[in-house]
Parts: sequence; C-alpha cells; structure tokens
Amino acid sequence: MRHTRVNVPRPRTPLQSPLRRVPRSWLPGAFTIGNLLGGYAAILAGAEQRYYLAILCIFAAAVFDALDGRIARLARATSELGGQLDSLCDAVSFAVAPSILVFHMGINSLGRVGYAVCFLFAACGVIRLARFNVMPSDHHYFLGLPIPFAAATIITPALLNDGQPLPAALVPWHAGLVAVIAVLMVSRVRFRTFKDVSFSARPYRMLATWAAVLAGFVAFAEKMLSLLILAYLLSPVLYAVQERFTKRPGGHA
Repeated sequence: MRHTRVNVPRPRTPLQSPLRRVPRSWLPGAFTIGNLLGGYAAILAGAEQRYYLAILCIFAAAVFDALDGRIARLARATSELGGQLDSLCDAVSFAVAPSILVFHMGINSLGRVGYAVCFLFAACGVIRLARFNVMPSDHHYFLGLPIPFAAATIITPALLNDGQPLPAALVPWHAGLVAVIAVLMVSRVRFRTFKDVSFSARPYRMLATWAAVLAGFVAFAEKMLSLLILAYLLSPVLYAVQERFTKRPGGHA
C-alpha cells in the first residue's frame, strides 16, 4: 500500500517570526534623528552663507518632527526616552538653528540688539519645550505657539526674499517679529492642535481641499506657506471671534 506524504506547515515560533526579529522602537527615533540632522545642516549651511539651503533644511526638520510622533503611536513604540530625545532635537532644529540663521541674514547689523533678540528666541524656544514636557497633554490645544511654527514664522521673510538677506530697511521689523514670536511661544495663548478634527463624514471635501492646497504649493510655494503660517498665527483671534458670535444667552448656539 502506497502512502501519500502530506507536508503540513509548522507554525513559526516567536523567535522565527521575521516581524518579531525586527525591533520597532528604532523607527520613530530614526525620524527624530532626521529632525536633528535638518537643524544641524541648517546651522552649517547658514555659516557658509547658503541661506536658501538652510531654510529648506529647517522645513525638512519640521517634516521629520511631524512624522516621528505619529509613527511612534502607530508602531506602539512610544517611550520616555523618545520624548526626551524629541525635545532635545527640537531645541537644536527650531530654537538654535533659526535664531542663528536670521542673525546671519541681517539682524546682526543691529549690534547688541540683534544678539539679544536672537538669544531671546532661542531661550524662549527651550523654555517652551520644557514647559510642554511637564504639563499635562491637551488633545485640543497647545499652550503657546508650537516651536516648529515659531521657527517657520521667523524664517519665512527670508524665504520670500529668495533666501537672500533682507534689505536694511526691513531688518528692524524682522527683529521685532522675532521678538514677538519668542514671547508667543511662552505665552498662555492657546493654539489648536487639530487632532480632534474629523473629515470622515465628508471625505470628498477633504480631498478637494487637499488638492487645492497642493495646487497652490505647486504654483506659489513660498506665498502659500506664508499664508498658512499667517492663518495659524491669527487662529486664536479668529476662534475667539467665532465663539463670541456663535454663543447666545442661555447657552444656545
């Protein structure tokens, strides 16, 4: 009698599984180090007077910073070490690097006032990060202007000037902007996180809006970026006005 041999696949043990052999905790940290690389490269490029490249490096660092936390949550690899590493990298990329860059791009002509303004921005950025680490998380609002937006705001004038130093007549205004943004970082002004915004009910509107934004960036990248930053800076005022006009006596909207 001839016997037929049937090959039954044996289940993999935990040690044999390729997914288990690959650690997931390194991936968010890799994006965080990419954030640090962007900030460090911006400092070096600024020292070599390659200002446009330095600006792009800071924006690249912001992209890495936006992705590392989301990847950590998706991979279930959040940790205290990752949070502390993220803050240290943010201090380099969004506090130190932008303040050095704007100093070289014209604010240094103000002498000691220029030194003071740029140091104020770096100091307030570090304080903003320290306060964020010790305060309870809020799903709806940031307390104070988030530091990546602050960095993007102070380098946007140079971006609009094609990465060239600003004209002398605009330098005092630029220094004033840097000082105001520094104070906003450590203020108690609340800025939306937009983590609670849901587009699932009408995804076609979200896709159409996203397509319009992408088209705007393709045609007018620098101007679109400036408008988005300006809109976010004004968002606390706009939300306050909206709440004032939508609320009615007795709690009815």
